Amino acid sequence: LLPSSPRWPRQGQRRGTLWVAPHQAFGFQVRSDRDKFVIFLDVKHFSPEDLTVKVQEDFVEIHGKHNERQDDHGYISREFHRRYRLPSNVDQSALSCSLSADGMLTFSGPKIPSGLDAGHSERAIPVSREEKPSSAPSS
Repeated sequence: LLPSSPRWPRQGQRRGTLWVAPHQAFGFQVRSDRDKFVIFLDVKHFSPEDLTVKVQEDFVEIHGKHNERQDDHGYISREFHRRYRLPSNVDQSALSCSLSADGMLTFSGPKIPSGLDAGHSERAIPVSREEKPSSAPSS
């Protein structure tokens, strides 16, 4: 189903017996607690080579693109762009990004105590491949 489909659950609507939060319907979750900032993004149709993750100023930009390939229904190509604002106290020199065996991209960074410089500049974040499934919460 497409998000614009009338049967697609809207925020606050039921899907089966579960309530569907807007971020869960589209395969991502953002967590920001006292110690760290984490983004979980379902990118199961992409390999690490198809993904680009970079930090620019106070944003992380995640881009995925794969060329046309055959699937069960014909041929498909996919592309997405996501951009998230980083909290001002995220230590940008300690950011990491990994892709689990089941296609969950995890971007994370520790938070630093207030008053210290978080070091904001542009830089690419490499995507490492993990051989185990993600421990991210399922939707």
